[in-house]
Amino acid sequence: MALSPRETDVLACVALGCTNADVAGQLGLRPETVKSYLRSAMRKLGAHTRLEVVVAARRAGLLP
Repeated sequence: MALSPRETDVLACVALGCTNADVAGQLGLRPETVKSYLRSAMRKLGAHTRLEVVVAARRAGLLP
């Protein structure tokens, strides 16, 4: 299942080691919104942790 552009943006920041607060600051979102995007991406990619979702997105060619 494809990720939304915003889910991809959030995952790109998470892949760089950013916290939810860091991602929120960089993308102009609230931390709760970042969590929501992460949960959605995890559900779509069948991941259970931040690391798993980043690895799954890379394997799917969604992140460099």
